Amino acid sequence: MKIALVAEHASPLAAHKGEPTCGASLHTTQLSRHLATLGHRVTVYSRGNAPGLEKRCRIGRGVTVEHLAAGPERALHEHEAAEHTGAFAHGLAARLEEDTPDVINGFGWTSGLAALSAVRTAKRLGTRPPIVHTFHSLNASEQRAALPERPDRARMEAAIAGRVGRIVVTSADQRFELARLGIPRQRVSVVPYGVDPDHFTVEGGTATEPWLPRKEGRHRVIAVTGLGSEGCADVLIDVATRLPEIELLIVAGPAAVELPLDDDARRLELLAKEAGVDDRVTLAGPTDRKELPRLLRSADTYVSAASYDPYGGAVLEAMACGLPVVATATGGLTDAVLDGTTGVLLRTGRPGAIARALRGLILEPTMRHAHGIAGADRARSRFTWHRVANETAQVYQRALSNVTEIPITADDGAHWSG
Repeated sequence: MKIALVAEHASPLAAHKGEPTCGASLHTTQLSRHLATLGHRVTVYSRGNAPGLEKRCRIGRGVTVEHLAAGPERALHEHEAAEHTGAFAHGLAARLEEDTPDVINGFGWTSGLAALSAVRTAKRLGTRPPIVHTFHSLNASEQRAALPERPDRARMEAAIAGRVGRIVVTSADQRFELARLGIPRQRVSVVPYGVDPDHFTVEGGTATEPWLPRKEGRHRVIAVTGLGSEGCADVLIDVATRLPEIELLIVAGPAAVELPLDDDARRLELLAKEAGVDDRVTLAGPTDRKELPRLLRSADTYVSAASYDPYGGAVLEAMACGLPVVATATGGLTDAVLDGTTGVLLRTGRPGAIARALRGLILEPTMRHAHGIAGADRARSRFTWHRVANETAQVYQRALSNVTEIPITADDGAHWSG
């Protein structure tokens, strides 16, 4: 198949280079590569979000990335996301006319709008390719996690879901939300986020930095999370005050963060100092993906207090490295972690509940090791990117056999410029 992946705000170049990057970028990178290994030809269409980017480049055999001009050559904040989607859709339509794919897969709501608009407006397509859409997250799910309501986005997500031929979500949680919107379950496929089991492994070296020197046999706990409110790193500092037997390493999530200049980082460092645990809590910046497995293997347990995690990628990488996991039941984590088998899945992210779960693992090393073994086995058997690509390709085949998408129109309320 000739496959077009439309990822307006998730260029795969950073992930291709091994740099810290967002979950959406890593998804498109790994999916495109593994689809190519299955014999498909893949083109990823993304917005030019930095000066000097090549208009067209290859990131592997059978995988091409094309950057379309649409708006400023920089990363955009969420409130700017849709302002340049019209221009992006116009450029995408021209490219689809020149190189028409067999199937189109959009990632994220603005990419879904762009794909629907491009297919509707392109004049020289011949057979219109079916559109598959991947929702990494839905605002309806985010609202249940007490994140901000985005009415325009929620309305457009419902419109996209009602018009594309097939829908892919990364967790059963997202399928539940789509069912509440009236989307038939048979049109929705759950294909989880993935992990690279050749890179994230149980065997291998461990990192000594940026850990503090291990004292009195302290139990090492690691978290890879955003430093803002969603990542709930402040909750983890509270947990550290309840468990004097642990040392905690908080690794800033994928966003580029300069710790000395970051308001959230300074707030967390002050919080740890005021709580009297700054000698046991270390805050580190984003880690190069090449070094991340060594850092994970140097810990004893992985913890996630995130109020919402649609991907679950960091947890999967920790599991693949043999770490037992303590996590709140949210987003992709509900499918990734098997409670009582690969770790502990909590209904609440309250510090007391997390502390009790961690203390239980600390006091039961046999159970802790059993969870680590089971987690590594689950990551390798269920969540490899190769399997993700296979299941996604099956969705494409079903879309090709039943073309039912309805192009979106201006009446649906898209507010575009360009």
